[in-house]
Amino acid sequence: MNDGFIVFWLLSMAAILYFTGWEEQVADGIRLRTIGVFIGASCLLQLVSINIRGEAVVTGSAVLAIVTAVTLLITVRRLGTMLFVLFSSLLTGFMWTWMRYIYSMDPVFVVIHPHWDGPVLAGLFAGLLADRFRSHFTIVVLSALLALAYHFIGTAAQDSPLEIGSLAWWDGLAIALTAARVVGSIKAWIKQITFGMIDNQSGERGGNS
Repeated sequence: MNDGFIVFWLLSMAAILYFTGWEEQVADGIRLRTIGVFIGASCLLQLVSINIRGEAVVTGSAVLAIVTAVTLLITVRRLGTMLFVLFSSLLTGFMWTWMRYIYSMDPVFVVIHPHWDGPVLAGLFAGLLADRFRSHFTIVVLSALLALAYHFIGTAAQDSPLEIGSLAWWDGLAIALTAARVVGSIKAWIKQITFGMIDNQSGERGGNS
């Protein structure tokens, strides 16, 4: 499968859901204009790349994603929440790197796909640890950046420049964000049902009394 196909496929599915009334589950009801501007700018900036001393190549789209994630993190009003999101990013980034490292050493325990299991695991953690889209986006982008440490460790260490923002990188980011949104929506649905049952039981007790 060609790099970039996954992100295109997942964005298409997200667009269908968004336009059919699932905008809250897809992106917490963020305005379509905001999403469109980010996606359009990312597509254009993907054509721009920055070479850092021959050791790393960074695309403009990756810079946009990272700057957006850092901005969302900094603008969090509560310091405790900011630190929690940052810690969650470090945790998911470590799990993503660890998964890729384990697969490079022994690919026997592949669950879905060697390149998909890490992002899926990171997305599951992000969905469990945070509730809102902005937190999911921040955690996923920062963890995708941290997961690139795989380039330098163990048998995976390579002499070629590190690529930040490649189509494969965006595929992983899209998979992780999708997993985070799915888990977050399921978690919100379970909370809603649980609180509804508690309210019903409280109402019944009040009526009996």
